[in-house]
Amino acid sequence: MIDKGINSARQKRKSSEARSSLMVFPNDTNDFGTMYGGRLIELMDMVGGICARRYTGTKAVTASIEDMQFYKPINKGDIIEITSNVIWTGTKSLIVKTKVTKEEYTEEKTVCSRAYFCFVAIDKEGVPVVVPELLIESLNDKKNYSIGQEIRKRQKLEEKRFQIELKENL
Repeated sequence: MIDKGINSARQKRKSSEARSSLMVFPNDTNDFGTMYGGRLIELMDMVGGICARRYTGTKAVTASIEDMQFYKPINKGDIIEITSNVIWTGTKSLIVKTKVTKEEYTEEKTVCSRAYFCFVAIDKEGVPVVVPELLIESLNDKKNYSIGQEIRKRQKLEEKRFQIELKENL
């Protein structure tokens, strides 16, 4: 179990990964035969949540979805692979990069979507807990960590704006 004390030394861990593959069926698609964006986000959130849970060793809840991008349509019958990796950690939150690729009728993979999910680690009572510090080992780890830092900065600004909107009933 992760130590709940902020003042104690945080353990360091390598990034965890989660992946899932599935075929896109007609009930996953719209009138154009392409995958519903909401369904794709749901699947990405689930795989990202598994990644966050593996990394933290606790439950993890979605706090926000950042920079969701749909590059290429996913069609009925495509096989998709969803891959998630922890790229940044704060004291009680972490950012998980989640990418979706598709295969049509060859094994060639095409990147279709990408998003950054912010998760908060929680205990059995739903109270946020300290997460391990991310161990940076490669140049790619360092680049992804920098992306995570920028995303966290933007999140903090958005959180402030949201509080103002709530306060002023906008």
